[in-house]
Order: sequence, then C-alpha cells, then structure tokens
Amino acid sequence: MQRSLYSIILGFGLVASGSAVAGEWKAFPVRDADYKPEMTLSLVGGNMNPSHVASGSYVGAELAFNCIAIQPPTGIIRSKVSLGSFDKNGMKITTFEVNPRWTTHLSDNLTFGIGPGIGYVKTDMAGQTTNMAALQAGVDLDYRIGALNLGLGARWQGTQNKLVNNTLRGADNTLIQAKLGINF
Repeated sequence: MQRSLYSIILGFGLVASGSAVAGEWKAFPVRDADYKPEMTLSLVGGNMNPSHVASGSYVGAELAFNCIAIQPPTGIIRSKVSLGSFDKNGMKITTFEVNPRWTTHLSDNLTFGIGPGIGYVKTDMAGQTTNMAALQAGVDLDYRIGALNLGLGARWQGTQNKLVNNTLRGADNTLIQAKLGINF
C-alpha cells in the first residue's frame, strides 16, 4: 500500500502543480458573492471487491458540492462525502469517505472528475470490530438532466494494515458504483 500511496500522491502533485502554473488558485471561494454550492444528493449502488472475501453488493449515499476551501484556475473541485456498506460471507464493511475531485466538463451536462480521498473503515467479522483509516483514489462521470443526476464511479481504497478477526490484515478494496441523484 505504501508504494501505491506514494505513486498516487506524486501523480496528484504533478497534476496540481501543472494547474497551479496555468493560473491563480482561489482560496475560500465560498466567500464570493457568485459562489454556488451546486449540491447533489445521490443513492449509490455497486460492486465492492474486498481483498479477503468475494465481491458483492455495496449500497450507500453521497453528497457532492463545490469545494468551499479552494478552487483551481481551471475546472472545479467537487467535494464528495459518502457513507456506504458491504456485507458478504461474514464480513461487514462500513465506509465513510471524503473525496475531493478535480472536475472538468466534457460537454454541457457531462463532467469527469479525478482525485484522492481519505476515509474511515469499520469492519465486522465474526463479532470482532476493527476500525481503520483509509486513503482512496478514484474517478467519476456525472450527467445532469435538469434536477436529475446520473453517475458512474470507480475507486481504489487502501486501509491501515490492522488485524481483522485475528487472521486477516486490512480491508483494501475496489468499488465500481452507479449513482442516481437530485441536483439542488
């Protein structure tokens, strides 16, 4: 996980430094009179593939909005906060994630986003609970049709290497998800 983490950080650092050179970053855009949060609340469903059990269904919710802390000179940072769960073969995983995505328009209603994230993962296996910090990297496509939002996303999540059920280490996983949401 450590090598993957360094690669992710290096990659995002190169992208950010390229954008920073291209123009001026804006701190706390929420203070501007023209700031619009463009909130989207979505139901999420998909397929999670954890490292220690077979893949299975994932369900959750996501709240996305334009970042209040910083905006790049090109594109926009969308903050995506999500809560979801997985339960298969005796392993329950609950994730809470914060995933900022640098987002750009591919067309008027279609956006592409990419970015890192941090999270909290709770596993429950055979009655033993383990809590772990997590790092993510992911991509999203979102399509707006008026108040309706349709989305697809994929992300990799690496967790702390803690013992789960005294036998397994960590709960690294990948997630492919579809989203159905409402734009506010």
